[in-house]
Amino acid sequence: MSLSHHIAFWNAIEDALPPASLAPDGALGSIWKAAVPTKPPAPRNPLKVPYYSQRDSGTAHGHRMCFSSSCAMLLETLKPGTLAGANGDDIYLGRVFKYGDTTDSQAQIKALASFGIKAKFVTTGNFGLIEKQIKAGIPVPCGFLHKGPVGHPVGGGHWLCAIGFDRSSIIVNDPYGDLDLVTGTYLSTKGAGLSYSRKNWGPRWMPDGANTGWCIIAERP
Repeated sequence: MSLSHHIAFWNAIEDALPPASLAPDGALGSIWKAAVPTKPPAPRNPLKVPYYSQRDSGTAHGHRMCFSSSCAMLLETLKPGTLAGANGDDIYLGRVFKYGDTTDSQAQIKALASFGIKAKFVTTGNFGLIEKQIKAGIPVPCGFLHKGPVGHPVGGGHWLCAIGFDRSSIIVNDPYGDLDLVTGTYLSTKGAGLSYSRKNWGPRWMPDGANTGWCIIAERP
């Protein structure tokens, strides 16, 4: 049947139906709604991501579980209700220990997989990659050097969860609190929804130059 025949067919149906049936909530309107899929809304920016503080852990590993707390935020965003309670990151940490240590990237990948989240550990991250994930509704755990001045960051590394972005900043949930990015000292224990400037966080996340950021890149389940 040609396009002109399709149009004539629908015009004939509309002429035969009472006006009320042509309304959006009428019979024909309902058919059109079912036939034409609606576009899902774009993810919000920043994303709605639960905050887990490593400082309130009921385990003996609170001082060293930033990686697990950050991945727990990722997991609970993609599969809400998986980790119960304010200390859901403690539950996640217990799963990580089945595969290795909290500082082990592969243990994190295996723990996420056990919850049905496919992810990979990346050492070539950049701001564009974070933005791409956020636009897809997926937060990004990121590892960076949190000690020392911004011009010469040092340390064994710390993890946070990137949850949004704007032109000048990356919006993060830092499980340890609010970091002074210039000096490398923590100002408070309040780490939810912080704006970490690209100018000062970037050198800490990509200390070896462009495209050297450590992060966990996950897929939607």
